[in-house]
Amino acid sequence: MVKFTGCVLLLLSCFATGSDAEQVRLKNGDHISGTIVSMDGKKLIVKTSYAGDVSIDWNSVDQFASDHPLVITRGDQQTVTGTVKTAGDDFVVTTTERTQTVAKSDVAYMRSLSDQAAYEKSLNPSMLEGWNGGGNFGLAFARGNSQTTNIALGFDAKRKTANDAWSLNAASIYSTDANVDATTANSLQGSIRYDRDLNKRLFVYGTFAGGYDELQDLDYRFMPGGGIGFHAIATAKTTLDLLGGFGYTRESYSTGLIRNLATATLGNEFTYKLGSRTTFTQNLYYLPSINDTSIYRIVGNVGLTTKLNNWMTANLLFNDRYNSEPVLGNKKNDVLFTSGVGFTFAAKSK
Repeated sequence: MVKFTGCVLLLLSCFATGSDAEQVRLKNGDHISGTIVSMDGKKLIVKTSYAGDVSIDWNSVDQFASDHPLVITRGDQQTVTGTVKTAGDDFVVTTTERTQTVAKSDVAYMRSLSDQAAYEKSLNPSMLEGWNGGGNFGLAFARGNSQTTNIALGFDAKRKTANDAWSLNAASIYSTDANVDATTANSLQGSIRYDRDLNKRLFVYGTFAGGYDELQDLDYRFMPGGGIGFHAIATAKTTLDLLGGFGYTRESYSTGLIRNLATATLGNEFTYKLGSRTTFTQNLYYLPSINDTSIYRIVGNVGLTTKLNNWMTANLLFNDRYNSEPVLGNKKNDVLFTSGVGFTFAAKSK
């Protein structure tokens, strides 16, 4: 297969223009003309005028020489920039000052100047760049014997770099029943969190969350906090983070009750891609009070999101909130199930 692909590319190269001056020779003797773009230790990318970007198995490459500068990143993350050619088991790099040799085994990445600039920018994007996320909307009306209106809104966004991440989320539900002239649900919850990796497994985080719930007589609740987390699973298909930390909670109720609580946090956040379009999410948080051990809250969410096209999704969400000490007359447990459609957005890939 490699030989067949190489032969096709060799025939196509006969029609290449003179601008494709750089030559890559494969171990089977085939040649590919183009502009070397990058190498990540597994694939060499060559931009050609006849087939666009061509991905070549690095183990199939015998030798090459670049006419334009490339940035070589060593295993220790040191870089050297210059034109590059192979010489046995080494790269010979000619910089503006001198020529030096770098062992192939010591090279982690090789990028064009434009690719290197894009990579470095991705490590430290501005706060308005690099965001991914989406929103969802659910609406239900009933008229006739019933006179109900239900609206559910949600939003989440995440900005992740090589070393840290920001996340935002908000959810609201509002329901009325005209037959009894009553509001049957009116709540808003939201949070913002910053994560900073200490290494590939451990990270620290700081968070601020808040909201209100009219049916729980909760005028407001705000909760600053922070702690440490563990990336238990981090693959392209599955992620699992474990969290532990401490915070402060202030609650004000319409009954006049005000609570000031020192709290602990234990939780998990799990995602699993069921396929190319569907993602399952689950998280669970246990928040016990430290200064009043009779008070604790448990918050759990389970969701399923399916992409309908490049920007629209279908969403299902199950939410359970438990409060061990609600104000008099209210129940301890609130369960919410919503479904609806949503939209997604993503940072442009470089």
